[in-house]
Amino acid sequence: MEREDFVAAGIDYDKGVARFAGKADLYVNFLRKFPKDDTFAQLSAAMDAGDMTAAFAAAHTLKGVTGNLSLDGLYQSVLPLVEALRGAGNMELAASLFPPVKTEYEHTMDFLRTLPE
Repeated sequence: MEREDFVAAGIDYDKGVARFAGKADLYVNFLRKFPKDDTFAQLSAAMDAGDMTAAFAAAHTLKGVTGNLSLDGLYQSVLPLVEALRGAGNMELAASLFPPVKTEYEHTMDFLRTLPE
């Protein structure tokens, strides 16, 4: 895979590699693990159930993981959702912000699943 492939998928490859002390192989290895993470499934279930507390916890976790992995497209889409759910929260607003998160998640996952082992 080329750097441009990562960028096209909404991943800041250079920043990600830098976070892994310049070790591109280690960074890509961690990217390969992301599809096994169930945080998005937890977020989706909490949104479906209208459980604002669980949705906030999952969204906040997803924000942290995607930020640390430089999955910038997904990270940027989840930021407003986290803020909508923070504190007393606004589930109606959160519900309107969730579809773009889902779309970006699917886009990111489509790319990550193509990474060679």
